[in-house]
Amino acid sequence: MKFLKIRDVKTPQRGTSQSAGIDFFIPNDHPTNNLNKCIFVQPGQSALIPSGIKAKVPQGYALIAMNKSGVANKKGLTVGACVVDEDYQGEIHLHVINISNERVSVEPGEKLVQMLLIPVFY
Repeated sequence: MKFLKIRDVKTPQRGTSQSAGIDFFIPNDHPTNNLNKCIFVQPGQSALIPSGIKAKVPQGYALIAMNKSGVANKKGLTVGACVVDEDYQGEIHLHVINISNERVSVEPGEKLVQMLLIPVFY
């Protein structure tokens, strides 16, 4: 699958050669609203973060966003909107929801979600 970076962001990558998911990162130039350079997600709230990536999803496939186990378990963030269709041409956004009871911080450059390329049968 081909990617185009449209922001200052790490290239999506697999953690290992056998990893099912492709890790997506928060862009390095994502605006933060504090001196700690963090993005805060309040309990019960969500964040929609531009990934800085456009992808050419192959015909007959969809790119599906999934939780990163460490992000979900340690931070209490779960994936919201999940599907990138093969005909979507825009920037992919990373949608996470804070299901914990604490304010959660994430930082530019951090892995946030993983995407799986899944066949679709029409």
